Amino acid sequence: MRIQFEIKEKLPEIIEEIMHSSRWDTFVKEKIDGRTTVIIRDKEYDSEATIEIYEKELDIKTAWSQYTYRIFITQNIVWCEYNGAYRGLLEQALLPTITPKESLLDTEVLESSLYGKMHKKLRDYAKDNVRLKRMKNEKKENTAPFDHPKRVYDEFIKEDYVGPNR
Repeated sequence: MRIQFEIKEKLPEIIEEIMHSSRWDTFVKEKIDGRTTVIIRDKEYDSEATIEIYEKELDIKTAWSQYTYRIFITQNIVWCEYNGAYRGLLEQALLPTITPKESLLDTEVLESSLYGKMHKKLRDYAKDNVRLKRMKNEKKENTAPFDHPKRVYDEFIKEDYVGPNR
């Protein structure tokens, strides 16, 4: 799912939090031509995020899920673009403070596995996501365990076998 929303924080505030937060350890990996690459590591768990800081933008990539947050400025407005699973939106522990200016449920989903590039509100996406999850669970409950083997054994697969003609 890809979504963009305006946020309350200013870019310098976010960069300051990234560089000096008590919630994680910050390591500057490299500084090259207007880009600073930073690694932030959780102090209690073995997780980290990589952040690339530019003059008017920063890109955050989570290590485990590979979700991305792009925080950028357009016409003096600070935006956040999230690209990842619905259930992961703003849920990472290794994330600077990002406060949406408006209700996220009224924000349009720009791309998703449910709708493709058709735009719908996050509220509708959330409802359809729950409905789809329920349908998948019901399908699993109504399927006999012998219908879908958990493992496929190579000795049962004969590529050159020609079955009897009926």
